[in-house]
Amino acid sequence: MFTAPRGIDDSVVQLHLEHRLVKRLLGRFLAQGFVHDDLSRALLGQSADAIPRVILLGRLSLYGAGAVRLHQEILTVTAQWTDPASRKGVLSPYKRSAEQHTLALLEDAMRPAAGASVPDTVRSKLLAAMPRDIEELLVHLEARGEEHRADAEALLQKRATAESEALRTVLVDQKARIQKELASADDPQKTFGGDFTADEEKQRQLDRRAWQRFLDRVDDDIAREPQRIVDFYAVQSYRIEPVGIAYLWPLTN
Repeated sequence: MFTAPRGIDDSVVQLHLEHRLVKRLLGRFLAQGFVHDDLSRALLGQSADAIPRVILLGRLSLYGAGAVRLHQEILTVTAQWTDPASRKGVLSPYKRSAEQHTLALLEDAMRPAAGASVPDTVRSKLLAAMPRDIEELLVHLEARGEEHRADAEALLQKRATAESEALRTVLVDQKARIQKELASADDPQKTFGGDFTADEEKQRQLDRRAWQRFLDRVDDDIAREPQRIVDFYAVQSYRIEPVGIAYLWPLTN
């Protein structure tokens, strides 16, 4: 879970995102998703709800230059499940409220000892229907992915603009401050009449040379570095792919 525990004792273990176990688990989802005939990422659970439900999980990934991953998020499409033998048309995705309820049921179903095992007959029926279910829900997953892609690209662009302008402001302020320091470096009020030791004078000369080197290149940095940030956040490619499917079977059935 991603919320703070009520208390810490020997029964609770806290892991951070860089922990080897966490990275190994997350690595399964960072890798390529499955194709339609690869059903290794499937979950079958039971819920107290009376409606059979199906959840297709997908992943949206946005990449920048050099295949750098800029953004990643999990997408879901939920629907009421019906047997293909009696299905009229295709599966129809739930709206927002029904989807939130379905996802809450999914979380409950994944808790330890959430419910009894699903009968083998039901398991076989769902396994046989899985390729068709994925095919029918995939078009909705891709459409939802396109919507989220547009939102994510807008946020990345906003972040790029903010960071590039912040960097430009820092460089311009540093330039003005150093120019002021150089202009007043020999001011008697700052040099105390030039009464410096040899080491102090050497440090003053080193500082002045370092400031001058900064001023020699700062205009190029102001022109180049903010644009590099904008280019870094520019989306070059993206992928929308299924990564798993889950079924919720009513306990009453």
